Amino acid sequence: MRDSKCLRWSFFVRLFASGAIASVLLAACGGSDESDPADTTGPAPTTTSPVATNAPSTSTTAALPSDEDAWRLNAAEYRGQDGERFTIECTPDGLESGIWGVETYTDDVSVCTAAVHVGLITFAEGGEVEYEIAPGLEAYDAALGNGVLSERFGRFAGSFIFPAAPPGSGEFTIGAETWQRTASEYRGQNGDEVSLACAPGGPIGSVWGSGTYTDDSSVCTAAVHAGLITVADGGTVLIEIAPGADVYDSTTANGVTSGGYGSYAGSFTFPEDQPAN
Repeated sequence: MRDSKCLRWSFFVRLFASGAIASVLLAACGGSDESDPADTTGPAPTTTSPVATNAPSTSTTAALPSDEDAWRLNAAEYRGQDGERFTIECTPDGLESGIWGVETYTDDVSVCTAAVHVGLITFAEGGEVEYEIAPGLEAYDAALGNGVLSERFGRFAGSFIFPAAPPGSGEFTIGAETWQRTASEYRGQNGDEVSLACAPGGPIGSVWGSGTYTDDSSVCTAAVHAGLITVADGGTVLIEIAPGADVYDSTTANGVTSGGYGSYAGSFTFPEDQPAN
């Protein structure tokens, strides 16, 4: 049985046209991890690919006979046709599906659900939306928008955007799920810098190291430990991906106690120049 390092919190909020439903899911990791500071007997933490729950239709330019069919369509069949635009008619009384990304989405998610997330249509009324094929990203953000919670994901092969709601044009809410984010999905991209937002109020997670942290540590919690943000206020932090280290020190700082650990495969640090919070 794994120790406290294996506990991950994930918060999912779903808002439907007929009312609001909130649910909280507590996930506990099973098994063991050979390179995991919490357990040295199993595989390193990995990120699974988003799973498309429905095959793309042969056409995305007209409404389909049932609500379910229209709301299941994704953009995966057009992957690689970057810049090409397509139109889809999202029928009324749509059904929500899981999505990954904010304004730029993995191409295997429901185009109609993503259109609700960016505020172009509603589940109740549906409507016609235009989307554009885009290259895959190194990472996709998570945020709550118009009652739909998108999830965070790492590198993926294809994306789409909405010309009527281009990246950076909307306003979204970040939540407690930001405190479970780690840097493990960026392992090996040494020297790259990644900006992450931490919602106010925590909750804090597990962290290993001091100055240099294992890449499966909670980034937001490590930022509190490093004195960059507080749990109460949150904020945006910049991390730099670093190689694994032979040893990680255990210290207590700013109300957070980091764990110590030996050799580990990946790390991150906080560059000197940080965003103003």
